[in-house]
Amino acid sequence: MNIYINELSDNLFLITVKMITGLMNYHRKLNNAPKEYWQTDEQSQETLRNWIEEGTVYNIFLDDEPVGFFYVRFGGQNVAWLEDLFILEQHRDKGIGKYAMQKLDELMIEKNVVAIFVDVIPRNTGAIKLYRDFGFNHLNLIQLRKNYDKILDKDEDVEILGFNFKKY
Repeated sequence: MNIYINELSDNLFLITVKMITGLMNYHRKLNNAPKEYWQTDEQSQETLRNWIEEGTVYNIFLDDEPVGFFYVRFGGQNVAWLEDLFILEQHRDKGIGKYAMQKLDELMIEKNVVAIFVDVIPRNTGAIKLYRDFGFNHLNLIQLRKNYDKILDKDEDVEILGFNFKKY
């Protein structure tokens, strides 16, 4: 099994667009968002164009087949943000995400990055475990949400810093 990464090339633009659509709609599915809020490929094209302007997109390959991507944005004071990491569903649980995280670490060290941040939807426990396993162990920011549409409310509780919240 040969896994590697490369910076996004023009010939993978549309393939990556499809993966972005898959990522965005995976998040919407996790949050039970109505279908009218799901992302289209046209919206993902615009997303990818913005990402290219604001950061760097890397494709993840398995034996020369693109099976995922990650998007990193660099900021001042030598910090970076892992904005998104995505592996096609049929290629998950094969160690590809772990390999991508190792390559990300190597890139950050090469670029003299002193810290990297990532935001995770609380329901995405697989991502949280992956990030924890790769050293994301400092709580940096807590984003709170208030639903005006009660259909969006969740039932599962989570305790953070002694406070109880609904796990979204």
